[in-house]
Amino acid sequence: MARSIARKAAMQLLYEKMSGGDAGEESLDLVYEQLSDERPEGAGALRPSEDERTYICDVLSGVEEHRQQLDESIEAHSTGNWTLQRVPNVDLSILRLAAYEMLHRSDVPDNVAISEALNLSNVYSEPKSTRYINGVLGAMEREKNEGK
Repeated sequence: MARSIARKAAMQLLYEKMSGGDAGEESLDLVYEQLSDERPEGAGALRPSEDERTYICDVLSGVEEHRQQLDESIEAHSTGNWTLQRVPNVDLSILRLAAYEMLHRSDVPDNVAISEALNLSNVYSEPKSTRYINGVLGAMEREKNEGK
């Protein structure tokens, strides 16, 4: 469960960076405060553990470092006329996060990265976006498995 919360925070911080924010420590604390507000009353405040902070920092720096590769892969696996410019920022944040996990995090199985991306999309995006994200990530997974 803690990784799911950290993943949700990482996605929100990726979105913030795309929107011109700094996504620093203060932003991380605000995201966790907001995520705490979504919990049932009396459940207590969420605070990122050291492992969660490490994961989030790795995702933020990794997506930045590999953004060109991630974007090329996302675009190559998009169907129809979908270019990155047409993809809403929240969906692109989810796609970059999942693509990074699939391509650069050996501790995250592909099916988990895809499932978590779909969960994020169900919360933060539209149903048609969920289908698009599933299609792109599924195609990436198939190509990755064919290369093994």
